[in-house]
Amino acid sequence: MIRFLILLLAASPLFAQKFTLEHEGKKRKYTVYLPAGFNPAVKHPLVLNFHGLGGNPRQQQKYSRMNEVADKEGFVVIYPYGDNHYWNTGAMNKPYVNGRDDVGFINKILDKAIQEYNISPDSIYASGLSLGGYFSYRLACELGNRISAIASVGGVMSDSTNKYCQSARPIPVLQIHGTKDPIVKYEGFKRSMPVEKTVAFWTKRNSCSHSDTVLLPDISVKDKTTASLIKFNCNSKAPVWFLKIQNGGHTWPGSKINYLFLGKTSKDFNASELIWEFFSQFSLNSLPIKHKSR
Repeated sequence: MIRFLILLLAASPLFAQKFTLEHEGKKRKYTVYLPAGFNPAVKHPLVLNFHGLGGNPRQQQKYSRMNEVADKEGFVVIYPYGDNHYWNTGAMNKPYVNGRDDVGFINKILDKAIQEYNISPDSIYASGLSLGGYFSYRLACELGNRISAIASVGGVMSDSTNKYCQSARPIPVLQIHGTKDPIVKYEGFKRSMPVEKTVAFWTKRNSCSHSDTVLLPDISVKDKTTASLIKFNCNSKAPVWFLKIQNGGHTWPGSKINYLFLGKTSKDFNASELIWEFFSQFSLNSLPIKHKSR
């Protein structure tokens, strides 16, 4: 009966349900989106999609339009809610090591998702906007045993994540960032690494050498942006992609929502589609284990 109800509800492309779980003595919230035609008898990939500072799962669903891609490709999306609208990343003036355990919260979500939605443990990915992107980097460092690849849109590594990163394996990384981002500045700022140094951190860790650059077609001249996709070739089989948006702001490319105060939104590509194109290449078991650097 339960499986029948899940299938019935999932037939709607708008099926998203809110849940809570107990963590550190508090009820933490998250939203699960099951793609159209969801079949609980089949293993599904999972994409974690984290909102930015001040955001929430509902806003992130509308802004990223990740659910539309999930419907086409058949993966589950979970939108966790950062209590008080933030993630513990070191980018804010809050304790990093001994502060709120957001990583443990995600661990619990993954345990439940694998059990309840038949998620493939080898196909779990993390993505996020702004502070959610920062948090994806922290997960790459601390949940490398569960996360197959990450993508950050308008978010970089904090100085704390850089300092304490304990990734036990190379992690495929996709960084999407605008050169005119007024919030998470391309050149870096307090407690945050510059974009290119963030990329360099992972190209070094993943044993990358040369790169190939492809200029994306300028489909929308009106958006006044252009985009280049830089693909680093890595001996670890964990590549690093850097999507550099000239004149781009602190935005989610391809979104139908334009926040003018955040800068220009590229319409030359759909970030959610590109993220899934990147993620779909990797599974956890396809990546080699290496010793920790610390």
